Amino acid sequence: MRRFFVLLCALFLTATAVPAAADTPPDPVPGERPPMGITWATGSPYCDSARLGEAAVKAAADQLVTTGLRDAGYEYVMVGDCWQSDQRDADGKLTVSAPFSSGIPALVDYIHSRGLKIGLYSGTGAKTCSGRAAGSLDHEDLDARTFADWGVDYLRYDTCYSVNGDAPARVKKIADAIKRAGRPITLEIDDYDRAQKQWLWARAAGAQVWRSNDWNSTSDFGFSMKSLDKQFGLDGHQGPGGWNMPGSFTFSYLNTAERQAKLGLWAVLNAPLVVDMFLSADVNLPAAEMNNPDIIAVQRDWAGVAGHKVRDTGWTEVWTKPMSDGSAVLVLLNRGELAAPITTSVADAGLPDSAGYRVRDLWTGDETVTTGALGGTVGRHAATVLRVWPRTASAAPRTSLTVDLPGSVPPSQPVTATVEFTNNGTTPVYGSRLRLTEPAQWQFEGPTEATIEILPPGETWKTTTTLRPIGTATQPFKMPAVVTYETTQGPRTATASGEAPLMLAPTSGVSPNLVPWISMENGLGPVERDSVDNGHPFTINGVVSPRGGLGAHAPSVVKYYLGGKCKQLAVTVGVDDRGPNGTLGFRVLGDGVELEATGNMRHGDPSQYLVVPVKDVQVLALAVDDGGDGSAGDWGDWVYPYISC
Repeated sequence: MRRFFVLLCALFLTATAVPAAADTPPDPVPGERPPMGITWATGSPYCDSARLGEAAVKAAADQLVTTGLRDAGYEYVMVGDCWQSDQRDADGKLTVSAPFSSGIPALVDYIHSRGLKIGLYSGTGAKTCSGRAAGSLDHEDLDARTFADWGVDYLRYDTCYSVNGDAPARVKKIADAIKRAGRPITLEIDDYDRAQKQWLWARAAGAQVWRSNDWNSTSDFGFSMKSLDKQFGLDGHQGPGGWNMPGSFTFSYLNTAERQAKLGLWAVLNAPLVVDMFLSADVNLPAAEMNNPDIIAVQRDWAGVAGHKVRDTGWTEVWTKPMSDGSAVLVLLNRGELAAPITTSVADAGLPDSAGYRVRDLWTGDETVTTGALGGTVGRHAATVLRVWPRTASAAPRTSLTVDLPGSVPPSQPVTATVEFTNNGTTPVYGSRLRLTEPAQWQFEGPTEATIEILPPGETWKTTTTLRPIGTATQPFKMPAVVTYETTQGPRTATASGEAPLMLAPTSGVSPNLVPWISMENGLGPVERDSVDNGHPFTINGVVSPRGGLGAHAPSVVKYYLGGKCKQLAVTVGVDDRGPNGTLGFRVLGDGVELEATGNMRHGDPSQYLVVPVKDVQVLALAVDDGGDGSAGDWGDWVYPYISC
């Protein structure tokens, strides 16, 4: 009889119990892969999550599901600051703010029922960064148990109220508390001013993700590039179990080309792909860009080395990372305001020798074969993202179309453009037809079309054309070029745009690292804007300069058009630590006449501050000369140059 009663009770409880929402299993190893998902107002000191509330969080989660982004890997819904109130209850537990009146357990159940994971926010202080919500100071164990009991999967943890360098210890307290609570929860450390350098200690403290950017560097393209700059040299601080977080995506600030460039770069960095949903313009996710399986595959793949920069001219860069199948990814980035040619090859990716290389453009899906060269023209604020395998394939030959122009174009004088079309593949190109389009305010002096019947592998077809301004040009020079051609794989088209700014005299003070030059010569690689020797920061006698400038290698000359409108140049010069045996000299010339010279400087000599009058100078030249003992290692820095006009 007793067994029968127990069975009836069990059946009754099974029939009447309210079914629990499906609990999405947490990551068995927190931080095993860089996270993907959505959040609200990352880096904002204001209570944006509280203003939006649980309805917005649920709607965003639904959108991840309906757009297919959840199935693509965007699994985290990370609620930002102020989901909690500033007061705890009588037992010391966190309480929710009014916009989350249904309670966090109900929200967690909803997110889990959609096959997603949920994150919450807290901090090392008694208050979070906003100053309007409770932090976890002295409540670490209680809060960790609360998060675990609720089923939380991710915790963003700010360090705004850490003092006297105690952030690592405070982070370790919450990390240890999470371990004791028994539920795997991924821990992200948010230091919005980047001053704590958490990439040096966060992993040891128990975190799996840490910010490596300024708090506001997630919005427009310029801020995104500043965040990218801060990733230089950090590739050795991440890998499975711990990831650098260079910033989230605020898509409404970016056009399509900028979105694709940023997604490609973040994927190569193995950075978290997290979208900020705060702005009303960002409520609708751009699934077309976010849901690219090729880009996601790059972000999810770890081959032992994170993405790193291999070429840098200041406005164009090349980044690369190896893939676990033996392929490699290269990102050809143009940060500039005009389209520009970028040169790179399989050697930059460290790929082994092969008779041919399969190349896939990860945004267009186009596949080609190259013998090694991978360069081409990249548009303004854009990037070409290529995956390359060291084996040939049945595909069309890879070609490149570029237009070579002066660094800047005189607005009232003729300009000559050199157009080059190169067959980088292993099979011929047939019936190539070039068509040029006149830029606004310019006209051609000769034909605008040309043809060539056969272009063998490895050959370049070169032609020049001259254009004359109609009156005086007032707009940047932009000349579209198109080549149509045939291959054994069918017809194809290559496009490019030859673009250059006008050579105009400054109307106010300028920094030479921020404006176009007339021409540039350099002893090794290009002159770099704001870095030296392929992206390294200016370092003179062990002192790293946070300011911008020009990085050169002797012999080097960079020329600028002043048009007689400026007064003086002020600049600090010195031998960079990249050349410990360097001996070189700096000279400033105006219209070919030497205005200032440092004489020979050796590595270890103090830097020199130059103030040079440039009144009435039409063309200013900045030269770095070999000291007479050979130019090897002669790296020279023009730090924070400024021309008063």
